[in-house]
Amino acid sequence: MLELDNIVVKGEYNRSMKNQIDVSKLHSVIVNAVVEKDGKILVSQRSFEEGHEGGKWTIPGGKIDKTEGNVFNIVEKTCAREVMEETGIKIKDNIQLITNNTFIRSNGQHVIALICLCHWELGEAKALEDTIGVKWISQDEIDNFDFAPNVKGYIEEGVKNL
Repeated sequence: MLELDNIVVKGEYNRSMKNQIDVSKLHSVIVNAVVEKDGKILVSQRSFEEGHEGGKWTIPGGKIDKTEGNVFNIVEKTCAREVMEETGIKIKDNIQLITNNTFIRSNGQHVIALICLCHWELGEAKALEDTIGVKWISQDEIDNFDFAPNVKGYIEEGVKNL
């Protein structure tokens, strides 16, 4: 259970709801980016210190941050931010939602994943935030990597949409 000091229900403080939110019923929303450049896909290796699937190969992505109000194109903005933070790559604005799924992390957290096809615009890929390696791989190389769960399927879906 998540402890909260103030819970507002229909505009009024509701004391009976305090400490009653079951986080197992909430979802984290993430976006993952299948980034394409010259027919190859950008993959990165997670740090071994990462709590979720450390050392495995993945694609750039992360949580959609809480906002202070209405934010349009939050999925696209999150994709661009995460790709830049994790790899130093700027992607083009034409971001396409190609698939989505749900899964449960090793810590029990429920996740909704939105997977987008993105295209490289600028920059040299490098291992930055929480990663220890990056590579551009061809479709023929996909089976050579130990991917975190679902990632191979995300990449294959991205390749189908090129």
